[in-house]
Amino acid sequence: MPPSVPPSQPPGAPAQAAPPAGQVPVPRTPAPPPPGRDPVRAVQPSAEPHRGPAVRVRDEPDEPPPQAGDLVCGQCGAGNVPTRRFCRRCGSSLQDARVAPRPPWWKRLFTRRPKAAPAAGERPRPRRWRRPSCLVPLVLLAVLAGAGYALRGQVPGAVESVRDRIGKAEQVHAVRLTASSAGAGHAAALAVDGTTDKYWAPAATGDAHGQFLEAEFAGPVRLLDVVVHPGISPVAEKFLTQARPATLLVTVTAGDGRVTRKTVRVPDEPGPHRFHVPVSDAVRVRVTIESASGAAAGRHVAVAELEFFKRS
Repeated sequence: MPPSVPPSQPPGAPAQAAPPAGQVPVPRTPAPPPPGRDPVRAVQPSAEPHRGPAVRVRDEPDEPPPQAGDLVCGQCGAGNVPTRRFCRRCGSSLQDARVAPRPPWWKRLFTRRPKAAPAAGERPRPRRWRRPSCLVPLVLLAVLAGAGYALRGQVPGAVESVRDRIGKAEQVHAVRLTASSAGAGHAAALAVDGTTDKYWAPAATGDAHGQFLEAEFAGPVRLLDVVVHPGISPVAEKFLTQARPATLLVTVTAGDGRVTRKTVRVPDEPGPHRFHVPVSDAVRVRVTIESASGAAAGRHVAVAELEFFKRS
């Protein structure tokens, strides 16, 4: 039997020793790959993985709203300090940027101021008691309520004053006029006859202290003004020939018996002089002479005309 011929070897490979006689050669198995390296394998096609809805991830934190006085960028809306010329966020020009307005006072009450972060190396202060954010409005409401209660008696008068200003004044005529006394030919009715060339004068001459005229209305009215025409005539030459009232006490009686008094000073010059005497539910007005100008023996204190105005 011819000897077995070993298989051919590639050139340059070392010659392998022939197995001893009587032994069957055992084929060599390839050595396993070193650890950490996976063998290259073919990638098999697979189904596309399920993808959910896209989630938008914001790269930048929330932008704080512009503060009062900041320059608001017209492109991105970011607030910038007034000294900047370009937006700190998008770099746009701030030449035509609008200025953030200051919020109203009532909105500032409910706005908390941001706390300043502690500086590097400093320990934050221990947390202390903070007043509730609603404390300031509650205190303000309590103060307003207390003021309203303290001034509750003056509220109706304030309302009437406002109505007097926006209302219209019209003349009211007295249905009855009486006087403490009257000189011959100078009766009390001449003080409300609608003319200023006739006058009322008390019977006694001199300063006529305490002499009065009293007018009564047909019903309660909201009295606004009393107009006095002093002297015997609006003509200056005649005006100075008799005495004129210098100080008058105006006494107004309301329908419920309430009495209001006001002292007025009459300028010593011809013409009408208006005095504001606001009284509600007025039914009677008395004008009393307290002092006179040009008073002397043989001269009478004259009142040419009295006029009364009410709120329409």
